[in-house]
Amino acid sequence: MASSSASTSSKVATKRKRNTLSIETKLQILKKIEKGSSLSSLAAEYGTGKSTIFDIKRSREKIMKFATEAVDETSLKKRCIVRRADDSTFDKAIHLWFLQERHKGTPVSGVLLMEKAKILYNELNPEASDEDFKASSGWLHRFKGRHGIRQLSLQGETLSADNNAAEEFKAYFQEYVEENNLTLSQIFNCDETGLYWRLLPNKTLADASEKTAKNFKSPKDRVTLMATANASGDCKLPLVFIHKSKKPRCFSGVNMSSLPVLYYSQKKGWMDTSIFTDWFHKHFVPQVKRYLQSKSILEKAVLVLDNAPSHPAASTLISDDKNIKCLYLPPNVTSLIQPMDQGVLENVKRRYKRQLLRKLLLGSAEHESFIEFAKSLTIKDAVYIAAQSWNEISSTPLQRSWNKLGLGPSSMNSSQEEPVDMSKDCEQLGITEEEKNEWLAIDDGETGVPNLTDEEIIAEVQECEMDEHDNDEEIVSANPVIKHEDAEKAFSTCLAWLEQQQESTAMNLLLLSELQSLATKKKFRSLKQRKLCEYSI
Repeated sequence: MASSSASTSSKVATKRKRNTLSIETKLQILKKIEKGSSLSSLAAEYGTGKSTIFDIKRSREKIMKFATEAVDETSLKKRCIVRRADDSTFDKAIHLWFLQERHKGTPVSGVLLMEKAKILYNELNPEASDEDFKASSGWLHRFKGRHGIRQLSLQGETLSADNNAAEEFKAYFQEYVEENNLTLSQIFNCDETGLYWRLLPNKTLADASEKTAKNFKSPKDRVTLMATANASGDCKLPLVFIHKSKKPRCFSGVNMSSLPVLYYSQKKGWMDTSIFTDWFHKHFVPQVKRYLQSKSILEKAVLVLDNAPSHPAASTLISDDKNIKCLYLPPNVTSLIQPMDQGVLENVKRRYKRQLLRKLLLGSAEHESFIEFAKSLTIKDAVYIAAQSWNEISSTPLQRSWNKLGLGPSSMNSSQEEPVDMSKDCEQLGITEEEKNEWLAIDDGETGVPNLTDEEIIAEVQECEMDEHDNDEEIVSANPVIKHEDAEKAFSTCLAWLEQQQESTAMNLLLLSELQSLATKKKFRSLKQRKLCEYSI
């Protein structure tokens, strides 16, 4: 009997202590699972059962979604369980409204959030009574917990650009740079902007038979661009280009990974947390590491971001080795101190529009009207024009853009821009200065982040996923497969033409020659394969 009692007490003594894991720890476990760590080794490392690790793996999507949408990274350290709301549509609507107001810098108190919740609930459920939903303090507590909101503002008014906050962040940022021994090469900024990719001045779109014309400013003609560069101006990452279609027909047969931009799709053409997270880990971190390696600089960097709803919590935007991190700007300072907002993105869009006018001038003879020209443009045209426009931005304006954060050369004026002269193009098309300025400014307010009304928020959360086969914006047929021999002849013609031009350079000639050689190799390879097939018959 005594032996049995001792055995029971021994089992009790060896029973594993309950170990509750935070969301932050679960994210670490998921990363290790992706790298190939076994469930058993992770269970031993974190002092928990193998079944717990398996549950974490199975709940990966829910955990990642919570982490990317968390407003306050502190919640990732404290929160352990991800719970769904009873009414997910309503929960998404009020959360979207909250993120939008937070991005605008509107102080949102608990009382204001509860009142807004009542309004949105009634709009989503017009037949509901007042007793169906009470925005109680308990509901508020659970809502904050679900979305990682640590605290809300108590009072205050909506602010425009906040000079005091800008100066405070500038001082903090300079201390941060010094404490972490960061050089200009290790400091990056990225920002989004919206672009109506085939929008032309109304003047050009009005035929003789009509007084006005459609200006093609519609949601499906809008894309989001995101530009990223460092403070030294010598590392520009490819533009992120976000369109509503996953693969429009004009990209049929095209190797998407070879495009001069990073192409993403989102049903409204906006940046969102999943796209940003994917870009950060799969593109930003590897490219920055390669750049720093090439410069023999310590692989350590910081990415400065604004607090847009599409940007996840900083704790989810960190490299595996913890050396590449993000630093968020406070609300209401973007226009004052964010580098990309100091004329860089505006410059990219102006260059895009100049290229669009030149394409119009060169192609106008092939189309019956300017409207037909606008309709003939494809998203592939926009990709290449946008990439070329970003390519034209030199290191000087990029360096200059950091001046207001105290990092740019003191001799440079941060508000000064590289001139984008399109006066001759406008003159040839009969566009007045007033019409040109109106056209250039038409998408100035497009930040890459939606500013939705209550009705639009409701429509957004209720809308079904976009049909991937809906490509009605593309009016061109699929691209035919180009034969290798045709490509070889085309490169040969281009090479002969370029050799006769004064603008030709040794680098350009060598590039064309290499492309011609590539086409020749592929032609002979396909001929050999064809002959082998013939012999085998």
